[in-house]
Amino acid sequence: MDLDRFFAPLGAKVSAHIRDVSDGRGTGFGETDPVILVSVVKLFIAWEFRCQVEEGRIDPAAPVRITAADRLGGTGVAGFCYDSQIAVWDLASLMMEVSDNSAADLVVKHMGAGALRSLPGRLGLKDTRLLGAPRAILEEVARDLDIADLEALAHVLEAGSVTTAELRATSAWDPMRTNASTPADMTAFLRHIWNGPAPVAADVRRWMGRQLTGGRLSRLAPSEVRPFGRSGSLPGRLNEVAVWEWPDGRRHAIAVFVQVTRGNFREVELAMSRAALALTEALDADQ
Repeated sequence: MDLDRFFAPLGAKVSAHIRDVSDGRGTGFGETDPVILVSVVKLFIAWEFRCQVEEGRIDPAAPVRITAADRLGGTGVAGFCYDSQIAVWDLASLMMEVSDNSAADLVVKHMGAGALRSLPGRLGLKDTRLLGAPRAILEEVARDLDIADLEALAHVLEAGSVTTAELRATSAWDPMRTNASTPADMTAFLRHIWNGPAPVAADVRRWMGRQLTGGRLSRLAPSEVRPFGRSGSLPGRLNEVAVWEWPDGRRHAIAVFVQVTRGNFREVELAMSRAALALTEALDADQ
């Protein structure tokens, strides 16, 4: 199906896929294109973390000390002014609900970065590559720009000393050098979550249902649709994956990844929702 009609007039390029959660049927547009995950990677972190809790390898109440060295700036503990101590389970909640980057780093540190990197292989997601948590990706960006450390990178970004073009030339914007997947792999992963072990799946779904930043795909969705999502963004990139649950029992896993060339983010987000509706109509018509 052709989704260009929604995005080409906006100077944007889309890759998208939809999959029926029950029977696995799917359709898409550029669904095997490699795409950068940005904060969508937190969905993988949440799944692996919750699985390790279920297996008894992680104590969800284990206290984690958060210091200035851990804080990246942003939402949740990432923007705290003072040191604090929080249970690792609550860090996972903050990671998912307010897209807390520092919480994501600490959860990955607690469960092991190797477990995150090996997850796609264990799930059979052949076109997905997970290299690390947000801090690891930012450290690569600093190296690409020949900047000493993350504190110096923050100062450079705040001062506007790096151009958008220079940033987009770094590894974080390159699907061959950062956390990356494809829309088709993402809908397969969402289906895995919805059909996974009940206690694990229920908690990950609840976290997705509480996402405070995002909702791009559900902008124009009918009010009776119950959406569960995880979004991500960088300058020039807007992403969201979601599952829509319909009153009649249908459950659709949807992934939409967009490259943006203008500052028209609101219009692009509406186009993302229109694309989600078009994908749903195409999947239903294929029955």
